[in-house]
Amino acid sequence: MSVSALLSALLLLASTASASHFYGGTMTFDPRKNPDGSYRVDIRFKEAYHSCDTGDSWVCGSGNCGSRSTYVSNRVDSSLNGGSWCQTEGVMKRTVSNNTPFQLHKSGCCWIYTTVTNSGNWRLLTHIDLGERSDTSKPNRSPVVTALPIVRVPQNCVRNYNFLSYDPDHDKVRCRYGLFSANECGMCNQPAGFTLDQSTCTLSYSNALSGVYAFELVMEDYPTQNITLNYTAMAAAVRSPFSNASSNPSLSKIPLQFALEVEAPAPSCSEGEYLPRFLHPTPHHGEHLQARVNQEFEIRVKATATFSSITDVVFSGPLNSTKETTTTGEYVINWTPVSENFGQYFPICFIAEGQNGSRNYQSEMRCVIVMVEAEGPRAQVTCTKDKMLVSIERATISGIHGDHLRLNNNASCPVSSNNTHVFTTFSLNGCGTQVKETNKHLLFKNTIVTFDNPNHIITRKNEIEIEVMCKYQKKSSITTRFEAHRPAINFTERGFGSFSYQFEFYQSGTFRNIRDPNSYPLEYDVGQPIYMEIAPVNIVQNTEVFLESCLATPYDNPNYPISYPIITDGCGVDGTVNIYTSHQSSAKFSMEAFKFIGQYDQVFISCSIIICQANNPNTRCAQGCTNITVAPSSHVHKREAAIQTGSHFISQGPLRLRRSTSLTEATSPSLNLNLVFVAGCVVAVVAMVCGMMVYKSRRSKVNYKLLKSVEI
Repeated sequence: MSVSALLSALLLLASTASASHFYGGTMTFDPRKNPDGSYRVDIRFKEAYHSCDTGDSWVCGSGNCGSRSTYVSNRVDSSLNGGSWCQTEGVMKRTVSNNTPFQLHKSGCCWIYTTVTNSGNWRLLTHIDLGERSDTSKPNRSPVVTALPIVRVPQNCVRNYNFLSYDPDHDKVRCRYGLFSANECGMCNQPAGFTLDQSTCTLSYSNALSGVYAFELVMEDYPTQNITLNYTAMAAAVRSPFSNASSNPSLSKIPLQFALEVEAPAPSCSEGEYLPRFLHPTPHHGEHLQARVNQEFEIRVKATATFSSITDVVFSGPLNSTKETTTTGEYVINWTPVSENFGQYFPICFIAEGQNGSRNYQSEMRCVIVMVEAEGPRAQVTCTKDKMLVSIERATISGIHGDHLRLNNNASCPVSSNNTHVFTTFSLNGCGTQVKETNKHLLFKNTIVTFDNPNHIITRKNEIEIEVMCKYQKKSSITTRFEAHRPAINFTERGFGSFSYQFEFYQSGTFRNIRDPNSYPLEYDVGQPIYMEIAPVNIVQNTEVFLESCLATPYDNPNYPISYPIITDGCGVDGTVNIYTSHQSSAKFSMEAFKFIGQYDQVFISCSIIICQANNPNTRCAQGCTNITVAPSSHVHKREAAIQTGSHFISQGPLRLRRSTSLTEATSPSLNLNLVFVAGCVVAVVAMVCGMMVYKSRRSKVNYKLLKSVEI
């Protein structure tokens, strides 16, 4: 045996060893002509095995395959439910001297063991034709598609899997089973109980034996009208719309291979019972979404099931995409396109997984197409411990008047401008800033929008939306990020004048000695009484304060998505609450200390108060505890006399659970058990990651489309 033959055999052996337990793979390509007449082909391929394999052992099967210039690869997603797998994506750039067709292939042993067809070899093959199309004057681009390594269906449930093939040249895409004679597959099975609609690339399951099936499909694109492919080194060729496979060669063909497991029957096939059902804000199957170069793009996925707990969302997306979970049960798929992705299309597919006992159930598979648009406005976002500072270059948003911009449709939070920049500074807790939490980060988001009239809440000229965001890492200590003792709040009401109210914690129920402001954050044992008072800094004659509501949050923001109600409509809703005062100038109350479940132990208390005219039976203060919310709108009563203010929030904290040597020592029998089931944790912001901006342009893109039904 020659040295070259021996080396090839060793390489094949290494490839086979590293690529065992195959779950499937795909490949897509996007070519472009270089100024020197050569061609660059960007090739993306996904493969899945029991463990992550980031190697490249693709072989040139025929034609001039050129040379590989760059190659990167990394993990996309992995799962431990229903068999461990890891899917990776490799991005390979090849330089080819001419535009004649060529083929790449990769093969090995073995498919994952299947109880139905047994295990066998696998083979992936891609046909790339760089002939210049007469309709676009560019080389042909392949369809874009992706698939999850393994999908699962209960034996008694009918299901359709649509692979949402999209062709950037708007060709017609078809799918078929691979042919052994064309070296397109390894085992080349066509399992009974499944139907493949070739024209829509939809695989339908009806009934089959339990077990794992290997699907080795081929995806092809055909023009919608006759076109000519022109070559530099061979005669031109005509390509026609599809009529039958034997007489119509396709423009390209790419592999689409995956595993499908038919599991034991489920108690119910109705989505939302055992099988997870997607909820808003999950995008619908087939949606086309836009991303921008160098700006983080996200897909938020949420699912529910009555008899299963959602354990994961598995996905297949582009290289360097990531996944995070939020405290509200959403899964966030993030990806930041780079400049070379401009104008390209990327598929993302995902499935929600639920668990009931030892059984795992999957939702339907949804896929979306993401188009990468040009970079938006150039902006600098600076994040501090309590503010966001934004500066945008005006030249990058030409045509927008600086005086017609504001934050989140909030007229009280204007955006300023000069000849070169548009800029604004706002609190992380104000101007409609939204707080999102994942398992790793805290995100504060706001949006700069255009408007017609500052007094209107709608606009018909909303040409741009610029979303700005500060992203912070979470740590276990909060004291370095939040100011300690909160100052008094000041507000002014017509008919009442100016007020200052202070929220204080006391040593005991006598309410004589306040906790030292320098000792914040205050430490408590779980179950220990907390004594609180909201009182005016200076006594205001003929007024009384009404404690309308109080809630606890793990962050100093009453609108934070995780909260626990303490007082609602003047009524104590926590079983340990005592309200001591009524119809007086201050509000005193107490409750037992608690913590949010999780590895953190910080709590903020936020209350809403109303100031009323004393001893007036027509005020909200006089009504006291009620289950009917009465809007505090009576600023004006008989003869225009003001009798009460609006609601004003005041907060204090943080409170910290006193650390102890054991869980037993930190637990009190008097702890309100309702708190044990609060789903959430206190977060601490100690390390800023970055400031980000997402730009959405609506200019010259106004159209009408049928609204889809909303899932709730």
